[in-house]
Amino acid sequence: MTKINAKLNNEKKITKAIEKWYNKHAYGPSYRDLSEMTEMSLGNVFSACQQLREAKVITFQDGVARTIKLLNK
Repeated sequence: MTKINAKLNNEKKITKAIEKWYNKHAYGPSYRDLSEMTEMSLGNVFSACQQLREAKVITFQDGVARTIKLLNK
């Protein structure tokens, strides 16, 4: 798998996990929750979330727990 495909795959995993978590709990997941759901390292989850934020797919407040959510929801 190329580096670009792996990055897109990780971002897709993260967005699906955020949607699933938010539908169940009505608040955003933590990075650790996402790591456990996707079986990705915390570093990869953090990086993917930063990329998704820059692409305006998700939003969250820096330094505030459980504020991750999809922008299209």
